[in-house]
Amino acid sequence: MATDAAVHAGASRAAFRVARVRALLDGTPVLQARRLGRARLAANVVDLDCLQRIGPEGRVLFYEAA
Repeated sequence: MATDAAVHAGASRAAFRVARVRALLDGTPVLQARRLGRARLAANVVDLDCLQRIGPEGRVLFYEAA
C-alpha cells in the first residue's frame, strides 16, 4: 500500500514538472511577441487560450489546420 502511494506521488510530481515545462515553452514566445509588439501565431488553442486569460494584453492569432 505504501509503495502504491509512493508511485502515485512520484507520477504526480512528474506530471506537474511536464506541465510546468509545457507552460514555459508555450508562454515564452507569447511574452517575447508581446514585448516586441507582435502577434503570436499558434495552433495550440487549449494552452495558449489559458495564457490569454492570464495576460490578455498580448495578441495571439489561432489557426486551424485544414
